[in-house]
Amino acid sequence: MKTILLLFLILASSLVAKVEWCDSFEIYDDAKASDKLVMVMLSRKDCPACHYMYSIVFEDKQVSKLLKDAYLAMKIDVDEDFIPLGLEYFATPTFYFLDKNEIILKRLNGGEHISEFIKILKELNKSKEED
Repeated sequence: MKTILLLFLILASSLVAKVEWCDSFEIYDDAKASDKLVMVMLSRKDCPACHYMYSIVFEDKQVSKLLKDAYLAMKIDVDEDFIPLGLEYFATPTFYFLDKNEIILKRLNGGEHISEFIKILKELNKSKEED
């Protein structure tokens, strides 16, 4: 019985959608090929709001499924990584949502609660589908 329960737990955990982070600017080529939107998160290691987004918001099943289905996600550490021209930040996290042509659709400063982040993801994806 314990073996069956363990197998069930392993299977169930593998079915949970996880945010897949891209670490290359080829993300835009992938976006064109997949017709997905791009979400870029500018963050830093010592940022409490960034930690909240990673450990709470992005771990939410609905958020991770929305991101997996409709977005390509990239994280940039503002202290270590190259920040592309046009992506600026005052504080972290700063999110940019871009279309497949690298046009900025929305900039979001700071972390968000799960329900608000879901609302933003759905609205942006809906506006993409209407174009």
